[in-house]
Amino acid sequence: MSARNESVVGLGKTRVESLTDGIFSAVMTVLGLNLTLPYITATGNVPLPNLNEIGASILIYMLSFFILAVFWVGHHIVFHYFRRTDRTLIWLNNLFLLSIGLVPLSTALLGRHFSEQAPLIAYGLNLLAVQFLLYASFWYATLHHHLVDAELDPIIVQSARRRILLGPCLSIAAILLSFIDPLISLGTYLVFPAVFVLPGRLDAFWRRQETA
Repeated sequence: MSARNESVVGLGKTRVESLTDGIFSAVMTVLGLNLTLPYITATGNVPLPNLNEIGASILIYMLSFFILAVFWVGHHIVFHYFRRTDRTLIWLNNLFLLSIGLVPLSTALLGRHFSEQAPLIAYGLNLLAVQFLLYASFWYATLHHHLVDAELDPIIVQSARRRILLGPCLSIAAILLSFIDPLISLGTYLVFPAVFVLPGRLDAFWRRQETA
């Protein structure tokens, strides 16, 4: 028995995914605008940034771009299993997109003050909001197979939940490490995209299913 195909009238799965893709596209574009150097747009005598500042800005931009790419892929995978939507899921997704929209702001703060604790914490809290809302969407949809197929393998559900929760663990670790050494905290954020780009146990499970 499969989950019902009906969704909220006018707000089906396809429209939710289209809105999500549009927001990600806009946010990833705006992210690049943070690389605008102050002396390009400012009036008067503005001192040129040194190479360390430029390098840090580029590094933070690349970090946030790949983190956003990880979130986009994660959202795509999660919605692959959803068969319909309801009002609660739609608003969870809207809150998820709200937190995604804040990434350029937290990125700009971190890019200009990468060695200070407050921007590192703000960046981590922004990532935590995104991660927990993505987890909440998947947890809600799979609870009692509410919005997914009744035949969906519990192994997939549990593996996906654990993999999503790995993100908040890294963000919390980075926030806590900012109290010890800001550079170590920043290094922890750099680990995040690498962990999720690499194949996980869920990927191995899919391969076994395909060859069975």
